[in-house]
Amino acid sequence: MQPTFWEVARRPRWVVGFAFAILVAVVFSLLMQWQLSRTFNVVGVSVEQREPVEIAELTKPGYVEPFSFDRLVTADVEIDGSSALVVANRLQLVDGEPVEGYWVIANSYTDGASLTLAIGFSEELETARQVAATLGDQQARVTGYIQPTEAVKPRIDGEISSVSLGQLVNIYFDSPTPSYPIYLILQDGVDSQLDQISIEIRQQEVEINWLTAFYAVEWAFFAMAAFYVWWRMVQDVRIRESETA
Repeated sequence: MQPTFWEVARRPRWVVGFAFAILVAVVFSLLMQWQLSRTFNVVGVSVEQREPVEIAELTKPGYVEPFSFDRLVTADVEIDGSSALVVANRLQLVDGEPVEGYWVIANSYTDGASLTLAIGFSEELETARQVAATLGDQQARVTGYIQPTEAVKPRIDGEISSVSLGQLVNIYFDSPTPSYPIYLILQDGVDSQLDQISIEIRQQEVEINWLTAFYAVEWAFFAMAAFYVWWRMVQDVRIRESETA
């Protein structure tokens, strides 16, 4: 008498094999979910997030809330005029065209911690240097966009060419000092001879990482393949026993 597929599958050996296939499929499914969690990323700022909030709601010394970059915040600061620096290699849209120029930045203190402020833009190096030299100490309530630190780049015309917070705290201080892990591009609060720095704020949208999406499909295929391998092995046994019979 020829055995049926389920008669073979119910044997202890293949019941254990089926349980192992389930275990393998579960592991592959978890890997698929992990890849899917990295596939869809929300980027940009929603309409609700465009209104300024207090800086303490999004960041504090040594920490920044996820998805806080490009958010608009307000803060009460004490600006250290002696820390003002010129940053070269900055681009600004002027009449729709990118123009290279310079930023003036300065250290400030809020709640006793260091917070770097990008104050304004100038196409002329001498203008930027003059503003940096005459900035002076002042108290202000500022509004600005949260931005992440940049990588250190070589100096240009004797000026730093990136807003690297790790580099700046070493310029500002001789000893460890609490500091924010972000800097602000000011939109209001400090008067200077500089142009306001303009940045492009992306509207909120979902980005798809197609590479991780492919990996997720791949793990799903492997999960199904675990059951196929089990089925194929049981089927081969049934066929051999049927031929023998």
